[in-house]
Amino acid sequence: MRLRSWGATLVSVGVVMTALGTGVAAGAPSAPAVTSRYVDTENMPAIPSFGAISGIDRIGNGDYAMISTDVGRAGPARFYTAHIGYSARLGQLGAPRLTGGGTVLSPLELPLLPGDAQFEGIRSMSGGYVVASGGAHQFVREIGPVGTFVRDLGLPAAWRPTRTGGVNGQKGITGVAVGPRGAISVLTAGGLRQDPGNAARLLTFGPGRAQSEFVYRTDPDKVAADVLAVNDTDFLVLERGRGRVTSIYWTTTRGADAVTGKAELAGDERAMGKTQIFSADPLPHLATGNMSGMAWGDWLPDVRGQNYRARTLYVVTNDMFAGPTRVHALEVRFPRR
Repeated sequence: MRLRSWGATLVSVGVVMTALGTGVAAGAPSAPAVTSRYVDTENMPAIPSFGAISGIDRIGNGDYAMISTDVGRAGPARFYTAHIGYSARLGQLGAPRLTGGGTVLSPLELPLLPGDAQFEGIRSMSGGYVVASGGAHQFVREIGPVGTFVRDLGLPAAWRPTRTGGVNGQKGITGVAVGPRGAISVLTAGGLRQDPGNAARLLTFGPGRAQSEFVYRTDPDKVAADVLAVNDTDFLVLERGRGRVTSIYWTTTRGADAVTGKAELAGDERAMGKTQIFSADPLPHLATGNMSGMAWGDWLPDVRGQNYRARTLYVVTNDMFAGPTRVHALEVRFPRR
């Protein structure tokens, strides 16, 4: 379903407490608001093994990697590469096309058995990808460009599943982000078993064995579905509720309490500040699908006299083979200084 906004601003957020460089506005209290708008939607091509897409990431100009949550039903654990064209002049997506892919392998360099993973995110890294699995087997894994095993990243003790604690099934790891300097972060959909239900944790792997953790508090009746890095401290988080209720928030670790290594959260920790930059509510006729993953697109060409820079943001859907895989294009506008 195609439903273009043709320039209508959907959400105008408050102050964005960040600095992006390249002339984009920073977070002084008087900074103009960031705005976003819905632009266009296209369906991915329908082939039997393609579907259940839970993550997407930019790997080049118009080229993207996508990962499937499916392990065994329509094939082994796998990811795809695709080309998604976009016309900035028309504000319109081109027909996406699949270009390749690979199989995510185990530490023994064998395909994963059915049920051994539930992949929730993929991000491009130098030399390959990092992928994150939720569900019954939760892990963060670096893989080569065709899916060969590189290493698993160790989760903190509080995250390790036990009968009463640790990552919490479908409220466990839900997305992965890679910062501009290569730092890997993962976000849980909600609280660990021992934490308050809406107290998701953002874990960042530093150099060596260093780690940092912060609390991201989801809206009532929503869970986090994906996380995307803006810079070293700021992220976009996709939150999803029942039905078509979907929002994207800009959030930052600056000013939040570090909970690194904390075995159990009390619920009064200062969480990451967040501001909504997109909501599906003003688009009642948009067939949203199950919005599941986000990826940055290209920066759009500057226009003389324009007081902002704009970048495309893609949101992919995961309807578990019950419907088409949709790619929604948004435009995020960053005010200049």
